[in-house]
Amino acid sequence: MANERFSQWLRDLARHMARSGRYGSWRLIQIELRFMQGIREAANCFTDSEIRSELDALCREAQRQAGRIMILPA
Repeated sequence: MANERFSQWLRDLARHMARSGRYGSWRLIQIELRFMQGIREAANCFTDSEIRSELDALCREAQRQAGRIMILPA
């Protein structure tokens, strides 16, 4: 139960990060969480293709809204 709540919190944090416009893809968010913030669990949080697609779409939309688009290889 606690692990599930933590995973949900981590996914919500990733969505917030994606909406910020500072990240170009889910991979950059994962790197930030895992290596820069030291959240090791982020390595397993993004195994589901649906969350990866959602985060990528949120990143694209946020960057479009900000007037800058950074295209990264998939």
